[in-house]
Amino acid sequence: MVAVSSVVLVVAAMLALYRLAVGPTGLDRGVASDVVLAVMIAGIGAHAIATGTSVGLIVILVLSLVGFTTAVGLARLITGASARERRFLEAEARAAHEARQRVERERAEREGSVRERAERELAEQAGEHPGGEGSA
Repeated sequence: MVAVSSVVLVVAAMLALYRLAVGPTGLDRGVASDVVLAVMIAGIGAHAIATGTSVGLIVILVLSLVGFTTAVGLARLITGASARERRFLEAEARAAHEARQRVERERAEREGSVRERAERELAEQAGEHPGGEGSA
């Protein structure tokens, strides 16, 4: 049984190493390195089971912590901004949105007052010429 799991782990490691070397993006390489680490953890666990010792359990624990920390670091790196920077950018975006809304409201008010003024002028002109164009 250990031989079968060893073969599966070796194949998985080779595929992950290929993706690590060829991977078109940094994210592919990061996931591949995480898979290689998981294969190492599984291999050490299989060895511990085969030999009946618990020597590798501390190594498994340390590798698990390293893998978790690496995955979190990669996720933060891919997002491109820290949480504080994201909050700042969100506040800037909110302020810009509010400013755009204020400008649109002011423009609508100006257009409304211009329209009202034009309607008043038309009404005044119509009042100056009560009969319209054809009357004497």
